[in-house]
Amino acid sequence: MSATLQAVTPPAQPDRKPTEVLLRGRKGDTPLSIIEYTLEGFDLSDVRDMLSTSALYMEHGLVQRITGKSVRTVQRLAKAVKPIRLNQQQSTVAFQYAQTLEHATQVLGSQALAEDWLKKPCKYLDGHVPLDLIDNALGYQVVEDYLTRMEHGVYQ
Repeated sequence: MSATLQAVTPPAQPDRKPTEVLLRGRKGDTPLSIIEYTLEGFDLSDVRDMLSTSALYMEHGLVQRITGKSVRTVQRLAKAVKPIRLNQQQSTVAFQYAQTLEHATQVLGSQALAEDWLKKPCKYLDGHVPLDLIDNALGYQVVEDYLTRMEHGVYQ
């Protein structure tokens, strides 16, 4: 039965990083290029594709957190013929989620470990759940700073 499902459902692309999925192959090697893309706004379909790279992100309904819209509204918008663009703020938050998942995966060694870390309270973040901080600019910076400290072996 799983072989049948695999044939019907396209396999996930674990080798594609969340930011690559979100950017659709465009260069994102400088902060200014990312700012440019967020000013332009990401397509809702690209954000949904990026979120689909993570079981955790799909489980937590992040597309609703990013857009500020209900599940039904997002589903209706996703069916629109013309691509729906997110605004600058929504696009920035989407990129923050993509970047954090990618960074946590790099630091912790696998996406499964990164997702597990992102959903649990973290002692070094004063008991906050990293996933709950990412949609706030300051929270995102705190999570990214802590991941960088972990990367360099500085935990306090």
